[in-house]
Amino acid sequence: MPVVLKIFIWFSLFNLNFWLCFASWGLGKVTIFDAASTKKTPIYLKVLTKGRLFAEGGKLVDVYVDDKKVKQILTGGDGYGYLKYTPLQPGLTRIEARSDGDSDSGVILVVTKSDRVILIDVQSGIKESQFSGSARANSRKTIETLSQKYKIIYLDTFFGSGVSRDWLQDEDFIESATLKWQGAGMLKSLKAKGIHLFAIIGSAELISQSAKYFEHRYSFEETRDGETIRNWEEILELLQKTSSQAPSTATEKQK
Repeated sequence: MPVVLKIFIWFSLFNLNFWLCFASWGLGKVTIFDAASTKKTPIYLKVLTKGRLFAEGGKLVDVYVDDKKVKQILTGGDGYGYLKYTPLQPGLTRIEARSDGDSDSGVILVVTKSDRVILIDVQSGIKESQFSGSARANSRKTIETLSQKYKIIYLDTFFGSGVSRDWLQDEDFIESATLKWQGAGMLKSLKAKGIHLFAIIGSAELISQSAKYFEHRYSFEETRDGETIRNWEEILELLQKTSSQAPSTATEKQK
């Protein structure tokens, strides 16, 4: 089969897969967004209520944490609603929003200030892993291995965190918080919560925007602001070399 035809088929299947996910996600009447924080650091849980296609405010939403109802909130004119919450224990805390007979669930990743956190750009990983089943399996296996020493946060840079969250679940990647990329200010906010931003894996553009926040930066694309890598095995090898190093001064200050 000609190479051009193979690329066309892959591109078509890639887009069909995501647009189907996007369409199914968009039909929901309520969405709750994943979050990340450190133990005993307050955050705001965010929900969104929608009509048939667009955001629709003035809706009552029941918010649950670990299957226990915390509070009922009212969404504003833009469809968004917020609830202040303080996580007390590290780990994955399950959250859920219910409104008008519809529901959506997510997680809060709660880490300690000594945990080293790796952020992974879902779109960059997907581009690399969609070319073959073996590459996808390698990315999944590598992330699972990394999760034994580091905490993982997934970043969505294009489709929307709900779409990426569903895709990761369907492809059996380890469960963790999936956050929508909102620029370098988002990293500043995570750092302010006491999260130790240790490494990032993403596109060259993402690496460039994130350079000052991470000690270790990797991309499958050519980049001057980090290390260009060929595959997930190389990422694992590079990060394993850092595991024997003493904690950085920044980490010590956070403990």
